[in-house]
Amino acid sequence: MILGAGPAGLACAYRILKNAPEKSVVVLDRLTFVGGAGASFKWKGHTLDYGPHAFHSRGSEPEQLIRSLFARESHLLIEGTKQVHVYLKGKRFRYPLQVGECLVKFNPLLSLLIMLEFSLTSIFHSVVSIPVENFENWGKKRFGSSLYKMSFGDYTEKVWKTKASKISEKFASEKIQGFSFVNLIRRLLRVGGQVTEPYFQTWIYHKYGSGNVYIRLADQIRQMGGEILLGTNVRSINHDCHHVYSLTIDREGGAAELPCAHIVNTIPLPHFVNLFGNGAPFPVRYHASKLRYISLILVYIEFAVERISDDHWFYLLDPDFKFNRVTEQKNLSAATMEPGKTVLSFELTCRVGDNYWNMSDEALFELAKADCKNVHFLKNKANRITDYLVKRVPNVYEIYFKNFDQHAERLLGYLSDFENVSTAGRRGLFLQGDQHQSVEMGLKMADMVSNGSVARQDIENFLRQYVKYIDDY
Repeated sequence: MILGAGPAGLACAYRILKNAPEKSVVVLDRLTFVGGAGASFKWKGHTLDYGPHAFHSRGSEPEQLIRSLFARESHLLIEGTKQVHVYLKGKRFRYPLQVGECLVKFNPLLSLLIMLEFSLTSIFHSVVSIPVENFENWGKKRFGSSLYKMSFGDYTEKVWKTKASKISEKFASEKIQGFSFVNLIRRLLRVGGQVTEPYFQTWIYHKYGSGNVYIRLADQIRQMGGEILLGTNVRSINHDCHHVYSLTIDREGGAAELPCAHIVNTIPLPHFVNLFGNGAPFPVRYHASKLRYISLILVYIEFAVERISDDHWFYLLDPDFKFNRVTEQKNLSAATMEPGKTVLSFELTCRVGDNYWNMSDEALFELAKADCKNVHFLKNKANRITDYLVKRVPNVYEIYFKNFDQHAERLLGYLSDFENVSTAGRRGLFLQGDQHQSVEMGLKMADMVSNGSVARQDIENFLRQYVKYIDDY
């Protein structure tokens, strides 16, 4: 039994059936479509994704799986290199940052202040040892106050709707990779170096939208004898001692019980633990209540133009912007849009039930248009807007509040006591990963459970590889 028909759950089901065709595999999801956050949907003549969901090409097993699904239709997979910009201090910069552009666009006094703060901070922290207790401490200690605030601090607080001092320092290891201030100084002095090391810049993408990858994967699962039950709500997990024996689900006319030999979970970790009900000790349920999520509002704006820019997406770092990121999906694949039109998706993070979440669609559209006025290549395009659509997606991204790792560790420890329960994927492990990593985890989990039993040591090795926020692993 697999909970969740997103990237990790589908990859797991596929691999189990490949490894052990005789096994019975059932995938459950409360949504009515497969793919989770990587799904696509139709709007008018467009196929839209829930934000930018190109699949990073890393040449590893997940990429090989995706390519194998379309081996006879390789033309359906498009390849490219990221084209991304950021808006910072009212100016547009290429990402990764290019020093020549920064020298021209940054105030020289600001550049001098950044280097001075960095030097003083480095000297101070080499003499005085101050513990790092949160993300704000982490950033200021490494970059100085001005660069930290400009590059990471303000944007972090805008996205997560909380003070950076309340965010765990372990958030940095997940989200800020490869930044080297030494390289920045070297480039400023024209002696080589690079401001940021790009993470994964190349991508593959389905010609007709990200969700088609998971539709194809689901079709393969069904052809191999697997079952996918969509629109299915799980009421509870039934267990005795350290063994799960069934699930109670909603069915027309009431509840139904599904027996299971093994559960692989890929739905949100705290929600999964709560399905154990009062059978889970109170302290475990308490820790589950402390793991929180940020939700997402997507405002899709249709323009009667072929293209707005050549960016795949761009970030709105300045605090004056309400929205965080904007995607022009047509630059991933023109086939996802009506000819002569393009659609920009504006992303706004919020909490379910807050002012943003409760705003009318029209008010959110007006907020997006207001942000357009501060983007130089959008401000004159208001007269080309032809339509808009608003989507609200609850509990999309995990929030790494201080001590989140202790809460997650307690939940993972509780689940590890069950002999036939495993959890994987970004949601299942409370990770800030991408869909490539989720597919990879699904495949590896399948390799462990295909034989019918999972050794505790194998689970510990699996967690050690992916759950970097817990030091003991």
